[in-house]
Amino acid sequence: MSKDKKVSSQKKGNAKNRIIDFFTGVPSYNEDKDYTNYSSFSAPLNMFFLACLLLHSTYMGVFSYMKIPLMLALDAVCVILYAAFVIILKNVKGSWIVCTFASAVEIYVHQVCTVRFFGLSPGFHYLLFPLVFMSVFIRKKGKLYTFLRRTMIAIAFLTFMYLAVFFSEYKPIYQLQNWLNTILVIVNCTISFLVTVIFVSRVVYSLDEKRSELDTSVNEKVNEIEEMQNQIIISFANIIEARDGSTGKHVKRTSEYVEALVKELKRNGDFEDILDENYMHDTMLSAPLHDIGKITIPDAILTKAGRLTESEFETIKKHTINGKEIIEESMSDIENENFLKIAKSVALYHHECWDGSGYPYGIQGDEIPLCARIMTIADYFDALVAKRSYKAALPTSVVFDNIKEQRGKKFDPVVTDAFLRIRDQIDEIAKANAD
Repeated sequence: MSKDKKVSSQKKGNAKNRIIDFFTGVPSYNEDKDYTNYSSFSAPLNMFFLACLLLHSTYMGVFSYMKIPLMLALDAVCVILYAAFVIILKNVKGSWIVCTFASAVEIYVHQVCTVRFFGLSPGFHYLLFPLVFMSVFIRKKGKLYTFLRRTMIAIAFLTFMYLAVFFSEYKPIYQLQNWLNTILVIVNCTISFLVTVIFVSRVVYSLDEKRSELDTSVNEKVNEIEEMQNQIIISFANIIEARDGSTGKHVKRTSEYVEALVKELKRNGDFEDILDENYMHDTMLSAPLHDIGKITIPDAILTKAGRLTESEFETIKKHTINGKEIIEESMSDIENENFLKIAKSVALYHHECWDGSGYPYGIQGDEIPLCARIMTIADYFDALVAKRSYKAALPTSVVFDNIKEQRGKKFDPVVTDAFLRIRDQIDEIAKANAD
């Protein structure tokens, strides 16, 4: 093929593509942010206008064959109108409003006229159904649009019922030949079905799209609220911890220890009947609240540099019970009952020991909730490796050896094994968040 022929062929191909795109493509103004509520309507409406254009062109052939000048003229006007609608819809933003209602009026008039001339047999009246689905897309707010939307639906149904009831035994002015009648029934029913399917699919697609957007929006808001809640909890815990000489790093470290530990337990398949995603999440969220009861302990005892008396130690022990009561009272409005249950257990039982030597109740083994057993080892480790005004920090290697010795005594054996398996990770957390 010569170069000139190739160029000519490309030009013809481009021209053909431009014509096809003009009639079937989506208007460029669909991207306009002010038009986003109606952009999904322009494509099916454009297809509807094209279908009506072809349909009325077919009618023109039928009425020309039957020599009915009135209907021929009516459908010629319809062909011109729908061709104009396609062009206007493609180029004029917001034109769908006028075009939709003009199309509705045309359909009402045309169906009444055709049934009057030819009766119900050719199925012209079925074309009223797409109007019902077209009206669904008129989503603009306001009394006028609500009225017009409802009016379209009401008139479509009333017109259909009127035609179906009063013209059921009507003898039409023109008798169609059987073959022509059959063709028209097939054409009208097919067009009605296809147009209805197009709009129904767009309704379903629109609903799915809105549902997806709503789910995304809800999830984002839930995450924002949860993050805000977490920050409030952490800030509150930091204030409380600061009273006994601790820093905010204690809350951060213990929370990260707990997170690393529950993930290791989950990875290893430990406590499968308890440790699901929700339990893990609530345990990690509860970790900063483990010492919330310290807010009730007098400063003279809480910040004492020397050894506590027996009476003072008994007072310190009460922070567990007090912590549980504070959570119970201050967070009673929180709807997440599982979180509240775990938070109260962490605060109340995080000083209980596996062998029953802990406080406040001296319970042992599996009587201690898993979340508290996890918190116990994390809190113990940080208490020894962190520097305080009344004690020096111990090397992590010494603390790990100490924890290993306390396996099955102070600590749950399974939890201890998991903690020791992630020794390097725990060490990194301690160093990264050192005071």
